[in-house]
Amino acid sequence: MVTVSLSGLSLAPIEPSDDEAVRQWYELRCSVVGADQPDDPPPCWVYERGRFRHSWSGVDKTGWLARDAGTVAGGCVLRLPTLDNLHNAEGEILVAPEHRRRGIGRALLAHLRVEATRQGRIRLVGSEVDHPLDPAAPDPAGRFATACAAVPALVETRRRLEVDSVDPAVLARLDAQARAKFQGYSLVQWVGATPQRWLDDAAYLTGRMSTDAPLDDLQWDPEVYDAARIQADDASSLARGLHMVTTAAVHSTGQLVAFTKIVGFATSSWFAGQWNTIVAPEHRGHRLGTLIKVANLRYAVAQRPELRVIDTCNADSNLHMIAINEAMGFRPHRRMAEWQLDL
Repeated sequence: MVTVSLSGLSLAPIEPSDDEAVRQWYELRCSVVGADQPDDPPPCWVYERGRFRHSWSGVDKTGWLARDAGTVAGGCVLRLPTLDNLHNAEGEILVAPEHRRRGIGRALLAHLRVEATRQGRIRLVGSEVDHPLDPAAPDPAGRFATACAAVPALVETRRRLEVDSVDPAVLARLDAQARAKFQGYSLVQWVGATPQRWLDDAAYLTGRMSTDAPLDDLQWDPEVYDAARIQADDASSLARGLHMVTTAAVHSTGQLVAFTKIVGFATSSWFAGQWNTIVAPEHRGHRLGTLIKVANLRYAVAQRPELRVIDTCNADSNLHMIAINEAMGFRPHRRMAEWQLDL
């Protein structure tokens, strides 16, 4: 392990096998989430540990902890795509609340810039910690990004569904309206890894997530998926303790043409995220998106009766998907942005 000095800080890489360092990263994440997103559940230890030990396929990941006089003051992560987007890098910066406004964030960003450039990357992309809906509310992360010459390339809204407040009659109406255009399709559902028979179709659809979902000004190339990558990502997800519930639509030809996923964690099982939803272009217009989302919500609650809150995030320009989510009962919760910095 090589430790470097950075603006008075001691910066050391996080070795995946170093339980103490990984635990310190987790505790840093907990302090940041507790300060910035107090109405969210605390981070899941199983997931955070798994992020270092079970990376997504096609991504090289390195993390660092910044210490001030032996105390963890911040940390950062650099993710390098290796199968596509070879000119891009993704960065994440955390600064402990009690150590903010001391230049630590800028020092960590400078480190990420150096490392990304050294790897031949020309662009750094990062998600801003989400902030209140009120545009007049303080947004220190956004101010930091702007001051560092980053631009908000993709503006998003995180929406929240309070499961207990969902009106069953509304779901029944949405389901009936969707089924009126559902001729020639059937639904399949599973928990956990993608079944072998659907791997190729799932790979095709997952790849379209990077081309069909609005990216606005974000400069991100199409992602390359095949069956092996889907299997590897499923294995990583399970190793991170994720509880994956999927509903998909199958055309009469036997092709899987749409899917949606709700993902929970090993801890805080009352909370989950609605992740990828995609419909193959040639099968749009049949209300498949609505049908699979409604069916998957019911399926997820049946699998985890304690589920109470589901969050989902959409680009503000993704009006079609927003309309479906809001019809189900999702309501705006916080704002987000994907920031882009040319190196």
